[in-house]
Amino acid sequence: MDRRVVVTGVGPVSSIGIGKKAFWESAREGKGYFRSIDFQGIDIEQFKSRICSPVDNFSLSDYFENPKRLKKGGRATQFSVIGALLALQDAGFKLILTNKENSSRPEMFSIDGIDPMKCGVIIGQAAGNYDILLSNHVKFLDEMGPKKMNPFTLPHSNPNVGVTSVAECFRMQGTCFTVSTACSSATHAIGAAVSNIRSGIEDMVITGGVDAPIHRYYFLAFDIIKALSRRNDDPMKASRPFDRERDGFILGEGAGIIIIEEYGHALRRGARIYGEIAGYGYSADAYNIVAPDPSGSAAIYAVKKALSMANISPEEVEYINAHGTSTVLNDPNESFIIKQIFGDYAYKIPISSSKSYFGHPLGAAGGLESIVTLLIMENSVIAPTNNLDDPDIGYVDKNVPDLDKRCDLDYVPKIPRKKDVNIAISESFGFGGQNGVLVFKKI
Repeated sequence: MDRRVVVTGVGPVSSIGIGKKAFWESAREGKGYFRSIDFQGIDIEQFKSRICSPVDNFSLSDYFENPKRLKKGGRATQFSVIGALLALQDAGFKLILTNKENSSRPEMFSIDGIDPMKCGVIIGQAAGNYDILLSNHVKFLDEMGPKKMNPFTLPHSNPNVGVTSVAECFRMQGTCFTVSTACSSATHAIGAAVSNIRSGIEDMVITGGVDAPIHRYYFLAFDIIKALSRRNDDPMKASRPFDRERDGFILGEGAGIIIIEEYGHALRRGARIYGEIAGYGYSADAYNIVAPDPSGSAAIYAVKKALSMANISPEEVEYINAHGTSTVLNDPNESFIIKQIFGDYAYKIPISSSKSYFGHPLGAAGGLESIVTLLIMENSVIAPTNNLDDPDIGYVDKNVPDLDKRCDLDYVPKIPRKKDVNIAISESFGFGGQNGVLVFKKI
């Protein structure tokens, strides 16, 4: 079977806004949110980087009357459930509360008009629930034994707890699993969900990505390998993809959850359709656990595979949402990859990096970036690349002297641009060379 797959709902939970309206208002104008870290009881001066992009002012009570049990879960789990709720509401599904009288459990819903066995949950997550695991580990060490350990430490810290919590909350009884491929986790989760629908396994899937990695231990791990920006005196200018002064990414958090459906399933219920996911490509660099392969061969293959599945020629692509991390190696390497695929046409394609507004939320990145791409297509406005003051047009990788890796493409700097976009791609290139690419097409 080869069924068409469309997006009918979006549920962003991000530092720049929760829900479609707030999220798009910030993304459209390229307005970022970055601030200094605040790890309770920890002297932050010991960190070389001290900037993050958190989801501040987040409260479960804004979404659930009885969030008691969900409060005990990890922050990533909470983001997953809220993102799913927002996406289902945006998709126009009628949610029926099934356990209002049982105060010992969080609200649980059935979804009117669907077959729960034909509906799945596939969500990407890179970092796991470190807040639960490490807080209980510290308690174990400080209090000298297991008696003070929370008995829910294991189930709440397992990487699968987010998808199972979403499945439980909305009674989704089809496929239910977590995808973990570092920074490309959400993109690969969406790709897996698309494959399930195309093959007839599911009619609808809640998919995307989530992560809540702003924890002192996890933050320090990135700080030690010099992956994070050290522009501590000017946090709002620290995330600057493709700029000559970039010096690392900003660790973010959140969830980018979308609802995808088989095209006929969406039509029968009269759903609003953002666009079709027409292609999905993936590959592995098989090169290094951190650095991208300077030849870009596997990443190029992933993009070409996605275009081939979509039956799209390179010259038909009208926008690229770049992985664009604001790191020294990634940005010129991605620019080079785009040039190898599109040739001279690469200079005519508008490109932007959403990480310039909400930082790098790891497993959530591909989900949030997919939402940005879909909203660009819906609104005919390209969200710009923030903080791009001086494109790095002089960079040449000394290890590969014959390859031009200048950041000299059209990255839509700082100001939104009106443009009808009918075909777009979103790129994700994760640690370990985990490459994932999605092709979106307006219907």
